[in-house]
Order: sequence, then C-alpha cells, then structure tokens
Amino acid sequence: MEKSITTIIPFFNSGCDLARMLGSIISGTVVPDEILLIDDGSTDDSATIALDYAAKYDFIKYIKQPHSGVSAARNRGIKSATGTYISFLDADDYIEKDMYELLLSAITVEDCAGSVCGYFTEKNSLTTSYVGNYNDIIYAPDLLEAMFTDDCIRGFLFTRLFNSKLIKSMTFDTDIAMCEDLLFQTKLLSSEPSMRFAYVPKALYHYVQNSTQSTAKLNYFTNNIFKYKPAFEQMSSIVHKDYVTNSYESILEYSMYCLLKAYKAGDKDLVPQIKLLKKEMKNTHPTKASRRRLAYIYAPLLYSCFISD
Repeated sequence: MEKSITTIIPFFNSGCDLARMLGSIISGTVVPDEILLIDDGSTDDSATIALDYAAKYDFIKYIKQPHSGVSAARNRGIKSATGTYISFLDADDYIEKDMYELLLSAITVEDCAGSVCGYFTEKNSLTTSYVGNYNDIIYAPDLLEAMFTDDCIRGFLFTRLFNSKLIKSMTFDTDIAMCEDLLFQTKLLSSEPSMRFAYVPKALYHYVQNSTQSTAKLNYFTNNIFKYKPAFEQMSSIVHKDYVTNSYESILEYSMYCLLKAYKAGDKDLVPQIKLLKKEMKNTHPTKASRRRLAYIYAPLLYSCFISD
C-alpha cells in the first residue's frame, strides 16, 4: 500500500518561524514526499527563506499567491497535492521527529481515512501535553463529537493525516474567518459515518502560542457579526447535536470573559463589543444557563468588577 505524504504549509510574514518548522520536518525519521509552501502575499523575508529551502530540496515547492487568506492558500495546496495523504501544518509551529513515521505506521488498512495524534501547547515558556484516551481506531461520529468536546482532539488540522481521495474534491470556505478548519472537518466527517481514523496516543505537534497573540487588541466582530457565528451556523445546520451549540456557547462566554477582563484593566473602547456580545448571548439558547451567563447578559459591566486579574 502506497503511503506518500503531501504537506501543505500556508504562510504570511512568518519570518524565521518558517525555517524552524521546515527544519523540524526535514530532520524527521520520515520526511514528506512533497512539501508545498503557499506564500499568501508575504512582505517580509519569508519568501526568501521558502525559496532557499525549495532550491536546496527538490521535494519542496514554493507557490506564491496574492494575499487571500489561509483558506485560499490551503485550497491552492489541495489542488496541487500529489500525495496519498495530505497534512496541513502551520508555519509558526514545529513537529516531533517521529510525527510522520507514527502517523503513517498507524494506518494499517487501505480504506483508512487517515490518522490523528496528540499535541503540545507552548505558551509563556510552559509546555502542556494533550493526549486522549482512545482506541486504535476512531470512527467519524466519535471524532466529530470529540472536536467540539475534547481538548485532546479539538478541530485542529495539524494533528491529522487525511486520505487525499477524501478531500481532493473539497475546499475550505474562503468567506469564513474563524473555525474554517473545524467547518471543513465537520463537512468531511459528517459525510460518511463509517469513515475511520487511526489514533496515535502521543503528542507529536507543537502548537506555539506567541506573545503577540496574547497582547493583540481584542476584536471579536466583523461588521457587527461575531466572528465565530458564520461557521457555527453552518455546522449547526449539518450536525444537529447539543455539543455543537454548547461549544458555541462556551466560545461566547469565554469571549465575554476576555472582553470584561480587558475592560476592567482600563480598555473602555471595548464597550461596543461587550454590548454586541451581550445581544448575541441573548439570542442563543444553551441547554444549561449558568449564573455567570445571566450576569453576562444582564449586567456585564457590573460583573466585570468581580473578575479576578
């Protein structure tokens, strides 16, 4: 059974992070047969780094496009991919040496849809491992639910290998700004309940949450629409399960918490977003309503006084 891999890495102004990712891949015990570097209109030295690697390794290909977003870049990669399996990585992270070896070796049957592994988060010099307690094979309905309910799985693309036959005809929705990866997989996994993935009970991917992410100004709305809402509206129409709506509710509550914490710290410019989020929470109907949720809806600014730093 042929097991070739195409790795798709979109990047935009990734600088030296891209070199770290590529270095971790190339030093691996199994190296992808094809690496597609999709330059989404970078203006820093990312292109130079990518071109240098492409000149050095004939299996690395550099593809440039006008700045169009990560979904358009991934779609370009899917279209160009030639491998039996497709892997999506983020340019600012890195992988363990045996990631591809273990993901490939776990696939022991030809009709397997792919494989899934655990991951690490890297934040403020703290490394945390996330590995789930699953059987060797996960069926699509269980994996689908776990993406919404289990932090050890989540909706990440980068911990997966996908059989290219299953996703070659699919595209990422370029109109979705948040949770486009979760929406893509929801469409895939809901299409065939008998679909199965091999599970590797080991953290193999390093998800790096850098300081600029934590210090960036909060912005949860585009044209007064909560950024997560369009994706969840589509997913709710596909999967009629409480875990989808409960996941959205959790995002709403956490977003309000972040806004109120920043407001308490002195950022009064967030009041319009707090009001918009309050309205969105009023319009949702979770299976259970906590006291905190009620406070968020009826007196969010007052409740901010009780949020600890």
